[in-house]
Amino acid sequence: MPETVVHFQIRMPPVLHEQLASWAKEDKASLNALIVGILERAMGEHSAKSSVKE
Repeated sequence: MPETVVHFQIRMPPVLHEQLASWAKEDKASLNALIVGILERAMGEHSAKSSVKE
């Protein structure tokens, strides 16, 4: 069964978009893949911090 994908729009300053697009190009990845990876790492860090507090 294919994974469900959620689509949403995000607003960001043009300079940030340019920086992220450049980073994605350097990594030979899509902008979407780069942002998903960044968000996954942030969630992992958040979860690690949350479990330490409990």
